[in-house]
This record gives sequence, structure tokens and C-alpha cells, in this order.
Amino acid sequence: MDAAMRTTAMPPPALAVAGGVVLDAWYALVRQVAALRAESTAGRATAAGSTGELTIAPAPGTAAGGSTHTTAPAVVVLIPGVYEPAGFMDPLRRRLEGRGHRVIAVPELGYNRRTIPDSAAAVAGRLRALGVRGAVVVAHSKGGLIGKLLMTAYADEGLVRRMLAVSTPFEGARYSRYAPTRPLRSFHAGHPVMGSLAKNLEANARIVSVGAVVDPLIGRATRLDGARNVVLPVVGHFRILADPGLLAIVEDFLADPGETGEQAG
Repeated sequence: MDAAMRTTAMPPPALAVAGGVVLDAWYALVRQVAALRAESTAGRATAAGSTGELTIAPAPGTAAGGSTHTTAPAVVVLIPGVYEPAGFMDPLRRRLEGRGHRVIAVPELGYNRRTIPDSAAAVAGRLRALGVRGAVVVAHSKGGLIGKLLMTAYADEGLVRRMLAVSTPFEGARYSRYAPTRPLRSFHAGHPVMGSLAKNLEANARIVSVGAVVDPLIGRATRLDGARNVVLPVVGHFRILADPGLLAIVEDFLADPGETGEQAG
């Protein structure tokens, strides 16, 4: 993919924006409830002696349903946004598993309220424990900032090769400094971590940044210099995760034959 390529979309009318914001909030609520139910079910299964897995590893070169690939499917790490549990991205996880990818969730993040460096350390620890290197990150919102830190601060370990970030405030979130909680205030452009990530340009060519034409939470701040930047005709910060345009971009990104994950040992 051409790192300089940028796809844009025209802003929708005001009425469509208002309706989109409502649908976006509803999508977030539905996913939070579903994630809580999944977590509760997993907890009951563990108490009953079952050992549920949050990572699935198909046989090398074999997709679900028995079809084969000429190259092994990429190992995908899903990193959700702030206040989003691992189950928030379950629809995407199931879709990718159905296409033969090994998908790694990171329940250690909880509701992802820790600092970006602490969150990156948690993800790095999970990848080390699983013996995974050269993984591909698919991230939402804050998850993209965590992913970029993994690509830069942990570059010597080679844990993460590339990333597709969705609704990530690479340029900072518009009203972040006025947010009511510390995790949300950490996204303003003047924050030291945000500044440090912005200065590291080397990794940008290995990132695809996808944003909505109207994002009520972060504005149009998903652009990343040197990356492939795509703007989809979607209103919302959350429901873009279910947009057919995004799903097509994810599949194209992971179909790149140079993006297969590697397992140590």
C-alpha cells in the first residue's frame, strides 16, 4: 500500500450527523453490554473448571473451514480504546478468526485506563508470554497510540511489525484537556507521551490510520504524517468498527503477503 495515499469523504448534512451520533452512542452501549456478558460467561466457565482461551491458533496455512493459504495468516493483536474491555472488539475478532488468523486479545488491559506506556508494557508482556513476534496490530482509538509505542519503544524486540489504527487521535483529541478523568485528559496534543509519539516518524510508513468523516469525540485528528490515511463516510467514533468499508480495509491490510506473524521457538 502506498504510504502517501489518502482517501477522503465529504461531510454529511447536519441531520445525518445528529442521527449518526445517536447511533454511535447506541453501538457503544450495545458492545459494552455484550462485553460484560461475555466476561461474566467466561468467569462462570473458569469457576466450573473450564479453561477458556482468548487466543485461537489455526494450523499453519489452514483457515477455518479447511481452506489453505499460500502463506501463513498474520497473527493479529486487537487493542481496544480507553474504557473498552477486550470483548468490545469481539465482532472483529470472530471475523478474523473465521478467516484463519490467530487473534490475540489482551484482557490484562482491563478497561484500558492505565497510561499509554503502562498499557504498552502489558501488551508486550502478553506477546512475550505467548512467544509471538512480528505481529500485526488492529487497534481502536487509544489502542492505536499503544500500538505505535509498541512499534517504537519495543522495536528491538520486534513484537509488532505493522498496525491498522481506527479512530486514533494521533494529532490529539479536540477537547481532551477539559475531560473529567485523567485517562481522557492524556490525549491532548501537549501531553508528553503524545508529543513523544508524534516525533517518532519512522514507524508511520507501517501504519494505516482510518477515521470517520465526523468523529464527535476526537474530531478529524486521525491523520498521521507518512502513513496511509483513510477517511470513511461514517459518523461516529465507535460504529466505524462495524462499517463494511473498514472491514474491507482490514482484510486488504492483512492479505499483504509480507505481513505474516512469526512465533518464537
